[in-house]
Amino acid sequence: MSLVAKDLRGNDPDELRRTVRKLQEDLFKHNLKRTTNQLENTMLIRSTRRDIARVNTVLTERLRGTPVAPAERAAVVFEEAEASAAAANPPKATAKTAAAKPAKVTAKAPAAKPAKATAKAAGKGTEKKTAKET
Repeated sequence: MSLVAKDLRGNDPDELRRTVRKLQEDLFKHNLKRTTNQLENTMLIRSTRRDIARVNTVLTERLRGTPVAPAERAAVVFEEAEASAAAANPPKATAKTAAAKPAKVTAKAPAAKPAKATAKAAGKGTEKKTAKET
């Protein structure tokens, strides 16, 4: 039972609150069944959570009085926002200035690791002698 936002927008806020309450009860029941291994379709939990979020979104829209752009207009609004952002922030380096600057060296050669001083190399004579050597 997936709810559609278009259908929800026609409801009044009290009805939306009742719907959220019912969905929360359903979610509780689904989680209880899941923990007792009685829930066969675990996707019910995900769809119920998403329905709750959808109803809460419509309820928030209604209470704030801010309509959300329809899907057809959303793409146009997004493109306009990108165009205005691109106009406000021109690219910093052009082809002409990039060619004038020398290229940065990003790959560095790995640093040489210092050699570990061992007892033999240091000549301190701290190694243990076996019974045959004594």
